Amino acid sequence: MTNNQMFKNILIPISSEFYSKAVLEQGAFLAAKFQSTITLIYIIEEKMLNQADKLSDTYRTSVERTETKKAIIKEHRHTADAIVFDDAKRYLTNRGVPLEEKVIKGEFSNVVKTELSTKNYDLVLMGFAKGCILNYRLLDEVHIPIWVVAESSDHSMLAVCSNLAPNQKVPTVSIKLSQVLGWNLHMVYVVDTQDNVEVDEQGLRSNKKPLRELIAKGQRFVQDMEQKGIDARVVTGSLEKATGKVAEGIGANLVIVGREQKKSSTLGLPVKSVKRKMAEQCRYSILFLN
Repeated sequence: MTNNQMFKNILIPISSEFYSKAVLEQGAFLAAKFQSTITLIYIIEEKMLNQADKLSDTYRTSVERTETKKAIIKEHRHTADAIVFDDAKRYLTNRGVPLEEKVIKGEFSNVVKTELSTKNYDLVLMGFAKGCILNYRLLDEVHIPIWVVAESSDHSMLAVCSNLAPNQKVPTVSIKLSQVLGWNLHMVYVVDTQDNVEVDEQGLRSNKKPLRELIAKGQRFVQDMEQKGIDARVVTGSLEKATGKVAEGIGANLVIVGREQKKSSTLGLPVKSVKRKMAEQCRYSILFLN
């Protein structure tokens, strides 16, 4: 894969519950670098429609409640046309970026997953909001890269490797991205002290290993990266906190994370919320390679 083929088809889902112009700005930037086409979907959240229906006067007829729903949908379609799609034209169409626009009613993650099944997308580019109705299940359920956009302007990226991932995609993709975007690349190998196992190339977890053995492997990985001219280091701690600390320290604009297979230290069950925790805690963009 050549550099300009990385993100040929980009999907940008915009929820009626959260809209950030930074996503469109990032989409325009990436499209210019990779000659991408963009599909923009405005999702009218069905959950909010259902809540509005429940809050309606219990004495109202089903016909009246249906009319209310139609009015809400019409209002959201107007918002899509008058604000979101108008912004899209300014950021994307006016810069020559091929753009397809859609309005779909449904649940955010379900709509995104359905759309991904209809076309060979290379990237999902999306915003993230704390405390809204969106649960962002797609972070754990989608198997193509997801770029969560934050509003920041520094031109540096942090590639995160660890004992909990195969560490194959992250070095390759981060090097290509740094070359195309012209951003400074830093790399960190996190030895997660909460989950002291090793994940192999197939994503399988080993039995527990001594911390010194995991650190030694991380140091060998870092030495290999340094021989390629990449600024790299080993840190210890939880994956989420260690990543955040290093990213803040270097002023990263983008953090690249691979297929970390972290599990809890108590019941041994998969920690499905790791990606969401990282997205909630950061002030930088995150690219989950999945």
